[in-house]
Amino acid sequence: MATLSPSQPRNWLAALAGGFRVSWLTALLIAAINTGVAALLYTEETRPFWHPFITAQSFGLAIAYAVNVAAPWRGAHPFRRLIGAVAAGTAFGLVLVLAIKGYLIADPEYRLGHLHGHGSPGQFLGTAISAFIMGLCASLFFMLKFRDAWARAQMLKAEADRSKLSRQAIEAELKMMQAQVEPHFLFNTLASVQYLIETDPPQAAKLLTHLLSYLRAALPQLRTASATLGQELALAEAYLSVLRMRMGDRLAYEIVASEELREHSFPPALLITIVENAVTHGIEPQAEGGSIRIEAFRAGERLVVSVTDTGHGLAGGAVRPGNGVGLANLRERLTALYGSHGRFTLEEVAPHGARATIEVPFAV
Repeated sequence: MATLSPSQPRNWLAALAGGFRVSWLTALLIAAINTGVAALLYTEETRPFWHPFITAQSFGLAIAYAVNVAAPWRGAHPFRRLIGAVAAGTAFGLVLVLAIKGYLIADPEYRLGHLHGHGSPGQFLGTAISAFIMGLCASLFFMLKFRDAWARAQMLKAEADRSKLSRQAIEAELKMMQAQVEPHFLFNTLASVQYLIETDPPQAAKLLTHLLSYLRAALPQLRTASATLGQELALAEAYLSVLRMRMGDRLAYEIVASEELREHSFPPALLITIVENAVTHGIEPQAEGGSIRIEAFRAGERLVVSVTDTGHGLAGGAVRPGNGVGLANLRERLTALYGSHGRFTLEEVAPHGARATIEVPFAV
């Protein structure tokens, strides 16, 4: 008969306590996102703002805590664990809503046994389903961003154990925590979908299709530490398709790569990093927008992938905004994977714009 070892309860307690271990900046970001969701809900609400505010904060914070406890980026079956964590957080969030509104604020509509009006079972079910879907999308976006940083940190930690480079391992863990990028892309896209549902339903359906294509292209990266160039190009194309619907004529893009090159291996999450940088710091600052060209070709024994934009450029030779943690991590990862054989360059393009280039050894 199996018995519970003394360490197992302590491990569970440690995991539950670890759910509260989050930086104050991340906590503020989560609270701000929840407030934004509450503002969207308030557009269809006849009651005071504190009603959707309490609902959004209860569900949002509960889901964030549950995902932090589950830490799906660390173990096997990450997507399955993520779904379970979001479901548990949604259930806990529903309990919080009932407890706060029904018993702390003493709203009779939210007391068990007296559910009616706004607090009907059907209303609660719809709210819980919406919270689950929004929480899953936001958590998946965070997880995709966090997975690459976690894998890189683990790789550098293993290298530090072999060569006694403890300082590099500590720095890798700090950068891993900094990799929780603000989910403006996902949150703004979901807000755009909600707006288009009311104003232009066919466009809303198209935008939602592009968003699902992006998530579908990104999901396989959760299950593997390697990828092909074709997979990375598909992810970049889905990302740019969503942005083109949001930006309209201000964004155009082109992808040039042969089918043969698409089959070759390529490090995951590198290409999308420089594409995001080109949009955020190149195209978006310009009122007229611009275009992005992604091109892959073989140069001798090297696979070269470049992202060229006609945007803001490098501000007269100065360091481009965004040439910080994200691109620094990219350079360090190339060095860790390929040593001196991996290369990243960022250069000015006349008359205006910039070109970011990744070069890796051509795998036969």
